Amino acid sequence: MNTNNPHLQEDEIDLVALLAKLYQKRKFIIKTIVIFALVGIFVALVSKEVFRAKGVFVVQNSEKQVSSSISGLAALAGVNLQSEALGDIPPSLYPNIVSGITFKLALFGTVLDSSGLTYKDYLLSRASSPVSLLKKYTIGIPGLLAKNFRSTSQQNTQSSSGLMQLSEQDFELTELLEELIQVEVNEKEGFISLSAMDQNPKYAAVVAARALELLQDFITTYKTENAKKILSYVEKQYELKEQQYLEVQQELAEFKDQNKNISTAVFESNLQKIQTRYDLIYGVYLELSKQLEQAKLQVSKDIPNISMIESIYVPNKRESPKRALIVVIYTFLGFILSCGWVLVNEPLEQISRQIRN
Repeated sequence: MNTNNPHLQEDEIDLVALLAKLYQKRKFIIKTIVIFALVGIFVALVSKEVFRAKGVFVVQNSEKQVSSSISGLAALAGVNLQSEALGDIPPSLYPNIVSGITFKLALFGTVLDSSGLTYKDYLLSRASSPVSLLKKYTIGIPGLLAKNFRSTSQQNTQSSSGLMQLSEQDFELTELLEELIQVEVNEKEGFISLSAMDQNPKYAAVVAARALELLQDFITTYKTENAKKILSYVEKQYELKEQQYLEVQQELAEFKDQNKNISTAVFESNLQKIQTRYDLIYGVYLELSKQLEQAKLQVSKDIPNISMIESIYVPNKRESPKRALIVVIYTFLGFILSCGWVLVNEPLEQISRQIRN
């Protein structure tokens, strides 16, 4: 039945011809595969090891139960406690926090060892050029950063409008951190992992620990911002009312001492006026003292409970390179290129001869 289909016969003949052509050039294909495999072995051996230090944690958000008095004070302080967006940071925004310039600049100051080496100076010493620094941290490129790169403007400036402008050096370093520091959020399970990569496993762990600390500080600061505003407002009102209370208390005591043996209607009237003012100020002062304690408790309640699922440790197993995979890829690439060359070489020569003729 198949013999009656001429198109199928042509396809079969073409396929056999292609396989025959590959078989005829098998020595060339095998040599090419061996060469690419050797190149892959060389690349796998010279590639520097990179380690990943990782920590996994969860942020447990407690329900906010705000008393009516605190809510009233919040309104006076210009804070809206009813807005959920002001209280919590969605975990999906954690990668944006880590990618922020402020976060990265703070991370640059991390001290890596007892010699006082900072993370910024360490990164500058690992790349051979700004280009290699930006593109990939692989780091098989030897040598230190060029002196010209080190001598470029290293100071961040501030414009007349108060906006910060990064130096070229710091900008390139912040771009590099996009690959070295990573945050992954598992929204289904509710945990967050933060990792740092480096050739030195100890330094990777130190940087990961510092990045995690900075992220936790940011989350805590953000979540307690409203409660701290209220606390600051209550403290100011409390201090003001305390001063008034002490003054009227002193005034009442002096008035009684100066009029010990006097019992007239004028005396009783003036005493009642001072006593009424004293009672009023004391009542407000007493209420503010209670609200001050409530505001302090509210700050403590708003501090997020960050629980570590997997603590950061110095990694023993490298993240990359995956040497076996590199060799397989190079070997497969050699096979594909050699076969492709065998199949297209003859048609290309024919086309070239036709063009010349």
